Amino acid sequence: MAKKRDKAFVEPPIQRRHAGYGTAVHLVQSGVNRFHRIERVEGLENLPEPHEATIIVGNHQNGLMDAIVQSAMLSPNQIHFLTRADVFYQKTARALLFAFNQMPIYRQRDKLSDARERNQRIFEICAERLKIGATVGLFPEGNHRAVKTLRPLRRGVVDMVNSALKLGPNAKRLKLVPVGIDYEQMTDLRRRLSYRIGTPVPFDDLIDSETGEIPPGRLLERIKEAMDELIVNIQPESHYDALLPYVQAMRTTEAEDWVSTRDEIRGFQTFGEDALAAIAKAHADVITEGVMATARPEDLGHGPEKLRRIPWWFWPLAPLAAIGGACAYPFSKYIGAQADKRVKDPCFSSTFKVTAGMFLFPLYFFLLAWPLAWLASGEWGGWPVVVAYIFTLIGSRFAGWWYGHYLDWIGRRNAQKVYADPTQKAAWSAYITAIKTHLNA
Repeated sequence: MAKKRDKAFVEPPIQRRHAGYGTAVHLVQSGVNRFHRIERVEGLENLPEPHEATIIVGNHQNGLMDAIVQSAMLSPNQIHFLTRADVFYQKTARALLFAFNQMPIYRQRDKLSDARERNQRIFEICAERLKIGATVGLFPEGNHRAVKTLRPLRRGVVDMVNSALKLGPNAKRLKLVPVGIDYEQMTDLRRRLSYRIGTPVPFDDLIDSETGEIPPGRLLERIKEAMDELIVNIQPESHYDALLPYVQAMRTTEAEDWVSTRDEIRGFQTFGEDALAAIAKAHADVITEGVMATARPEDLGHGPEKLRRIPWWFWPLAPLAAIGGACAYPFSKYIGAQADKRVKDPCFSSTFKVTAGMFLFPLYFFLLAWPLAWLASGEWGGWPVVVAYIFTLIGSRFAGWWYGHYLDWIGRRNAQKVYADPTQKAAWSAYITAIKTHLNA
């Protein structure tokens, strides 16, 4: 039997920016801002200039959506990402991906005899792009997982830094910038998102004078510490499910004082086995009493005094939101239904919805503008079409903004049901008290 030949390796070009990315990023920003409710963006002053060699290291919970958020939040920097190699084999797809600054990374499942050599060359190309001032985005956890924890980091980021160092002393000016993405509820429309950018991680002092390289362990530890400053990291992971509702009820995406919020979560790591057992029991009681089936922890808060306030103008604006969103609503429901039907992994649910929306909504609004213009003016072209198109764009955005507040209103009502039920209220209060007691011990 003839031996199966490996697919040909096609090198990505050496580039810092590309017009394709520059065009598409506006759609990406629109898609992210339509789908998510951007609550806070912190640390923008830590972001290097677009022409400075930079490696962005971020947490990875939400599939391709994490990269989409990075691209939207870090503009005007064009982010260069590593993407699974099998999507590059088709010529048209490869050209499109190269235009978006994507580069292939080869995995064990690709079953290539020279995968290691190919990846080494890709890292060299990354280093060459860094040398001319590119910004490379990496997820050092290696793969995605829908949990609010920081998993062990892989050495790829250190290998990339070492590849850059081989190209000359100027690589020491490379910026290694940690970021943290915090999703309130990553799968659903108009839930909150916060984005935090940390100070660059120093590495000059870690360079071995003899080899000119950095040993992986020490730099990975620094990166881990820097990322831990920015993200929700629930530990111990063995009791993740029991601790998660408390953290969700803290509303970390809305935290005005992130440092104290982060430090409170870090306090979990001091819990002994007896404390964790008591918390697990209180959490089990919450589940048994149906609290989680009635309301989200984010809406409950840590007590009835923490219920979200609904602005007085919420309902008066409802008619305008209904008018503005009437055209977009059917198509939004269609995309959501397709996501439920086609996407099995929840980590790719928002990816599907946002990517479909960012490309299809502009086309949908353009096609819809023609009959709307005819209905309004009796004309099939000209300014009425332009006006109708702008109306659908602005109206749908206004409706989405209003819908976020509507979700808060629904959440408040559900939370009130819990606090009105003596049994559920007692179970939830006992759970919150169980954790606070041990935090304050």
